[in-house]
Amino acid sequence: MNSRIMLVVGDKFASYAQGKDAITVSQLRGLLSFPAQFLPGQGRIKLIPGQGMGDQCIAKLLGEATHSPNREHFDFSLWHQLPKRASQALTHKHREENRLISEPRQLSEDVYELHLMIDEEGELMHDHQSGQHVQGMLLIEAVRQATVAITESYYIQTTGIDYAFVLNDMSVKYNNFSFPVPATITCRVVDKSLDNPRRLSFSMEADVVQCGACVSSLTFAIAAMDKERIHRQENRQAQKAQQHHMQFFAATEAELDEPVSLTPIH
Repeated sequence: MNSRIMLVVGDKFASYAQGKDAITVSQLRGLLSFPAQFLPGQGRIKLIPGQGMGDQCIAKLLGEATHSPNREHFDFSLWHQLPKRASQALTHKHREENRLISEPRQLSEDVYELHLMIDEEGELMHDHQSGQHVQGMLLIEAVRQATVAITESYYIQTTGIDYAFVLNDMSVKYNNFSFPVPATITCRVVDKSLDNPRRLSFSMEADVVQCGACVSSLTFAIAAMDKERIHRQENRQAQKAQQHHMQFFAATEAELDEPVSLTPIH
């Protein structure tokens, strides 16, 4: 019988773990390698996987636990039930550590659920760790990835079109701090246009939920478009931006080159 429950978080959430029933990955590794006779006799500890650990980190921990002389002190059963991280094809993120969500699961028509899966090696965790909470930009990026993954999984048909995604509008409301504990994202497709296969458009609402409470509410308007069409538009606008910038720069230089007329002071 378990006598204690503890949350495990990535090392970058060490400030959150202080003074709570929580430990970091490094602290857990230390316990797994600690001489068994020195561990306090408090029964087995059920470990809850929190935020900050990537798939490779989890696999390594489970391997260390298997060969640990202290394995009987820890219950890793929840670690074998973790959701599958969304793939590159669903998130359009090449590096695994930058994928912040699980594969989407359909709850009902146009309603989907995903799990928040923060890896502390990801791009948005390299800076701006201001305290115990999860920074708001991580939630925005997670929901952005969720809208792409849902569209890829449930709305894009086999048409031979290579799609790229465009973000047209976004809003976010933070209701509370979010912390490195398990969280889910519930997405609702509130409007969609599927008539033109070369341009699909969607409006989605999302709630980030922790401990049964909505910590953040977001809305996204996105479009999935023919990638070649987007590249042509992007190239035209890039050429125009370059032309405008050079004209502006030349005009500014000309103003600086004009002689300065000094009026005598009487």
